[in-house]
Amino acid sequence: MPLRQSARIIVILFLLGTTFKAVEPGLPSRTAVYVAAARAVGSKDPDPERRNPDYLAAKFLGPRERAVLPDFPMDALDLDFDGAMTQLGVRLPVAVLAYRTKVFDAALLDALQDGARQVVVLGAGFDSRAYRFQSQLGAVPVMEVDHGPTQAYKRQRLGEIVGAIPSNVSFVPMDFTKDNLLEQLRHAGYSEQQKTFFLWEGVTYYLPEAAVKDTLQFVRDHAAPGSRIAFDYFGENNPGINNPRHQYARWGEPLLFGFPNSRAREYVQHEGLGVLSDTPGLEYICIAEVLNKR
Repeated sequence: MPLRQSARIIVILFLLGTTFKAVEPGLPSRTAVYVAAARAVGSKDPDPERRNPDYLAAKFLGPRERAVLPDFPMDALDLDFDGAMTQLGVRLPVAVLAYRTKVFDAALLDALQDGARQVVVLGAGFDSRAYRFQSQLGAVPVMEVDHGPTQAYKRQRLGEIVGAIPSNVSFVPMDFTKDNLLEQLRHAGYSEQQKTFFLWEGVTYYLPEAAVKDTLQFVRDHAAPGSRIAFDYFGENNPGINNPRHQYARWGEPLLFGFPNSRAREYVQHEGLGVLSDTPGLEYICIAEVLNKR
């Protein structure tokens, strides 16, 4: 990888860490807890059609994590669905996160059915798919990429939640001042010749456009044909982007980028990837694939 591209990838992974950066040493970010709380409330929904399938989300939110959002009645997470929605759910994107979780879950399972032989989670945070889908993954390697201290925190919580971490899961730490993403992935067993599924959830809007573009190019250049990347995104007209009054900006995690014309399809195609779907549901989600190398 050329030095310039390597340096830019380091910047990308540094910025990925903003979705799960510590607000205090040893604690997750506010947005990470906020999103996990929405998944946790949604997982209590008695209606299976609406229920969020992330049954592990609530387990990540113990007293330390709940204290990150002191202005929210986080004890409501211990109530049943109706009680939790009355006290807390009205302030959380419960329906949006249920939709998003289901779409990304389905994208992962579809990629495995299509022959993906490794999974890379970019900015893994509280992602629980390596643990919820152990039977479907089998021996398929799952590589969670994130900042080292973030991963140390998550590994501690996983020890409390699931006990032994599955043998197919590896943590790919990035020292953002010196590490190279491709080299770090290779250390974890990543192969550019194996069909890969890249899961990039809850990240693109926190990055500057250059970082989004470089991530797409990284997948294009360093993944086998037929590999896929799934990501959610906002359009450029989203009122939260570059808005210092937005809640996330007040938490120190501002929204920075929205795709032109509020759709990702043309943008992704311009970067040399094929688009399998670009869905404007409760949230915009795009699934793209690596084309045959020229």
